[in-house]
Amino acid sequence: MDQKTFLMAGVALALLVAVAAPFLASGSPDGLESAFFGLYGAKTLTGSELDDDQAEVAEEEVVEKTGNDFEFASPMPDYTVEGWDKAGEVVAVVLGTLLMLGLVWGLGRAVAATKQ
Repeated sequence: MDQKTFLMAGVALALLVAVAAPFLASGSPDGLESAFFGLYGAKTLTGSELDDDQAEVAEEEVVEKTGNDFEFASPMPDYTVEGWDKAGEVVAVVLGTLLMLGLVWGLGRAVAATKQ
């Protein structure tokens, strides 16, 4: 298998995973945000229900303690396009995958150009 075929197969595999991911991923992942809300009592360790009022209190408490109130608006919050349900998740993950592939490809070209 030549290098171009190998790379195209890798891109196709990455896009296949990107399309499948929203259907295979957990609806209530246990990540950093979940752990934060668990520590501040806005959510139970094993549950997926979030107490919105307690979550707001927790966020305000952290801002008060740290002085850090940094926020930004994400173009695709929670890996989705608002109002598109699963299709929005697929679009968001595919766009993110293509963006990362493009960045890596560009970085690789730039590094290769400096070595010649």
